[in-house]
Amino acid sequence: MPTKRMLLERLKHDVEVKGEGDHNCFFEDVTVSQAERIKNGKRKEKFVLVTGDPDLCARLEGHKDRIFRKVRNKAFMLTLMERAWAEALADTELDKILAAEEVES
Repeated sequence: MPTKRMLLERLKHDVEVKGEGDHNCFFEDVTVSQAERIKNGKRKEKFVLVTGDPDLCARLEGHKDRIFRKVRNKAFMLTLMERAWAEALADTELDKILAAEEVES
């Protein structure tokens, strides 16, 4: 996650070099948001998964989009996606996969 200093440099570059000063952008100070959420007794509502792999990210986005096109209801889509993750691999199956990976390593 970028720091404010990193963000400042990125914004300077985008405005001064790329000429994108009038583009809309979203900014949230994660530390402040977290403190406010805790102070107000609100639970976390955002889930971010950084894959570090553009191909994997594209596949996950594709699955999300496919489900959303079929269901057309975000709340129900999220419920289905959580259910798919919960039911996909039981702990015993995960243990088998991890054991097989250790043997191959």
